Amino acid sequence: MKATNLTREQWLNEATNIFRTETFKRNNISIPEDVKVSCGFAPNGNRSALKTLGVCHPRSHSKANVNEIFISPATSDSSRVLDILAHELIHAVDNCKNGHRKPFKDMADAIGLTGQMRSTEAGEELKKELDTIIKRIGDYPHAEILLNSGRKQSTRNIKVSCKNCEFSFRTSRKNIELMQYNFCVACGCDSLG
Repeated sequence: MKATNLTREQWLNEATNIFRTETFKRNNISIPEDVKVSCGFAPNGNRSALKTLGVCHPRSHSKANVNEIFISPATSDSSRVLDILAHELIHAVDNCKNGHRKPFKDMADAIGLTGQMRSTEAGEELKKELDTIIKRIGDYPHAEILLNSGRKQSTRNIKVSCKNCEFSFRTSRKNIELMQYNFCVACGCDSLG
């Protein structure tokens, strides 16, 4: 793929303009001209924001009265960023009024997004189109931010978590050694670690 001299936001805006004038327009879907797109964590104030790949805020959340879209900095794959962006742009089209219900699904299907509506991915035809966009504007100029990498534990207690449902608690090494069973008290599976 060609190298790009664009910043992340310029790249996201260029992709938005291509979606606006080609992909969405071809399907009679109008992306607002004033939508703002940026790279950043979902500003919802809790830890789930770290797992959120993209978020679109309705105009009422913005003092500028525009839709604000954030693409997670934990994602750097150009094609994946584009399909996340397409998903969030659909939310901007209806100002986040319908969530992932039928109006959203109809637009997602029209442009080629597939899967569960809460976590769509590009279908085969849309993937080809995303590859063409990447050839035009280059790879996403961003390196993935690694979350929780190499962080040392700050307490004497050790975190024990379920690999299945992510339930967790902290306890001492002595208590862990006393544990006779490896079953999660939240979901019942045997995957505590």
